[in-house]
Amino acid sequence: MQQEVQSQKFENQQQFNGKLYDEEWTDRFNFFQKNGGPATSTYKEALKQLDGFLKKARINMNFYAFFFGLIYFLIKGMYKGALTLLGIYFVLAVILIFVPDAIADALGNGIGIASGILSGMTANYTFYRKEVLGEDDFNIFKGVLTK
Repeated sequence: MQQEVQSQKFENQQQFNGKLYDEEWTDRFNFFQKNGGPATSTYKEALKQLDGFLKKARINMNFYAFFFGLIYFLIKGMYKGALTLLGIYFVLAVILIFVPDAIADALGNGIGIASGILSGMTANYTFYRKEVLGEDDFNIFKGVLTK
């Protein structure tokens, strides 16, 4: 029974650049190869065609990156992207120093949620660019917010 599960799991894996990836990453990589990045109109149209909210969310958002941000980027080997996030966090922290205490807490919470969304929405395509396309740079927004 256990051998069946292991062999079935292996069958769902696919190689990209000599590395094996599980079914979830394979689906994401194939989707990006076929439709381009999130900034393209073909991506947006193809995303609308997917069945179910969860499938769309798995392609469009990375929930581990949403909750763990910078740490997730480091674990996945996207060091330059992690440095970019660290720079953004630093700039936002400096700005918060100059905000009055009355609104600093609320603004800090809003910035925390926004940074989680930023990390979650850029992680999948940035990882695809690094692993499949071989593009490892500091611009985590390439293909996500800009074409």
